[in-house]
Amino acid sequence: MKLQNTKIERDTLFSMTFMETQLKKIFLSQPELADKLLTPKELTKYISKLIYLGGTLPKNMQKKMSEFTDDIFTTTELSYNSSLSVLAERLALNANDPQALSTMAAEYENQKAEHYLLTNHDISIGRMLRYMPAHWHTNDYFEIYYCFSGDCPIHFVEETISMKPGTVLIIAPHVLHASPCYADDRVLFYYMVRADTFDKVFWNQLPSENLMASFFHQALGHEKHASYLQFETGVDDDIELLLFRLCDEFYHPKTYSIQMLNALMSEFFILLLRRYEDTAKLPRTDDFYWKQEFSAIFSYIQSHYHDKTLSEIAAYFHYSERQITRIVYNCTGNNYSQLVLKLRMEKAAGLLKQNVCIDTVSYAVGYSTTSSFYRAFTRYFHCTPVEYREGRHSDPGQPT
Repeated sequence: MKLQNTKIERDTLFSMTFMETQLKKIFLSQPELADKLLTPKELTKYISKLIYLGGTLPKNMQKKMSEFTDDIFTTTELSYNSSLSVLAERLALNANDPQALSTMAAEYENQKAEHYLLTNHDISIGRMLRYMPAHWHTNDYFEIYYCFSGDCPIHFVEETISMKPGTVLIIAPHVLHASPCYADDRVLFYYMVRADTFDKVFWNQLPSENLMASFFHQALGHEKHASYLQFETGVDDDIELLLFRLCDEFYHPKTYSIQMLNALMSEFFILLLRRYEDTAKLPRTDDFYWKQEFSAIFSYIQSHYHDKTLSEIAAYFHYSERQITRIVYNCTGNNYSQLVLKLRMEKAAGLLKQNVCIDTVSYAVGYSTTSSFYRAFTRYFHCTPVEYREGRHSDPGQPT
C-alpha cells in the first residue's frame, strides 16, 4: 500500500501500546470476560478498578499510564470526551463515587454526538482499544467500522457480524451493539458521523432512481435490532488509503480540516458504492430476509432492466424465472414487471428534469417507440412527459 500522502504508517497503526499491554495482562487474568459482553454499569465498575490500579503503580509507571492518551492510536472515549474525563478524575479520587459511577454508566449506555465527537466536527475517528471489555451501547450518530487486521466480531441483539480485513460496517443510530477487540492483531477503526452529515455524504450520493438505495434506506432508515449495511472490499488499496487520509486529517488537523474530512468521507462512500454496491449485506428482520447474492441480482437488474429480459437475467444468475420473480416480490412487494416499470419511470423522470428530449428518454429507458413510452409514462404519473417537465404532475399511480 502506498502511504506517501499521509503521516501515518501501517506499523504505527498496528502496534500494541503500553496501555493495551497493561489491559491485556488484567484481561487475561479474568478469563470469564472473554465470552461476556458487559452492561454499561459493569464497564463503569471495571474502569473504576483500572483507575484505582493505576494509582497503585510506582510513580514512573503511573506517568507512563497517564501518557497513553497522547498516543493518537489509543484514542478512546476518555481522551476526547470531556464529560468522561471529569468523571474519571472523580473516580481517581474515589473509585466508589456513586454519582460518578451512575453518570458514567449513562454516558456509556447512550453515546451522544455532543460528547463523543470533537466540538464543531461532523466526523471523529477512533481505534478500538484492544483488551478493553466490550459493552452493550447505542449511539445517536452513525458509526462506520473498518477492519484493518484480524477477525473482529460486532455483536447485535440477535446476530453477530464477523468482520475480516476489508470489511466495512455502517451502523445506524440507536442500534444496540458491542464490539470486542481481544487479540493483538485486531485493528478495528470506527468513524463517527453526525446523522445530518451522513445524509449529505452518503444518502446524497445515491440517485433517486437507484434500486439499491431503497434497500439501503430499509436497512438504515429506522430502528430495529440490527440496522446496518455490510460491504466486503477484500482489502482495496484505494479504500484503505482514503481511510488513512481521514485519520491523518483528523489527528494532524490543518486549515479547513473539517471540510476536508467531510470531502474525504464523501469520496469514500462514492468509491465504496461504485465498487462494492453489489456486495452489500442487509440485516434480516421479521418480514425481510436478505441473502448475499441479492445485491448482485438487483444491481444487475438496475443496470440491465432496459436491455435484458427476465429469462436472460435468470440465466445469468443460474436461477429460474420463477425464483427471480419470487426474490423480487419478497424484497420489493412488486412483481418483476412492476419493478421494471418503476425503474423506467424514475429514470425517465430524472432525464426529463434535465431537459433531455422525449425520443432520447424513451430509448434510454428501453421503449421501442416513443408512443409506447408516452402512454406508459402518462398512465404512471397521470400526466404527459411534457407536463411533467413543466412541473404539472401528481404522485405516481400504480400501473394498470
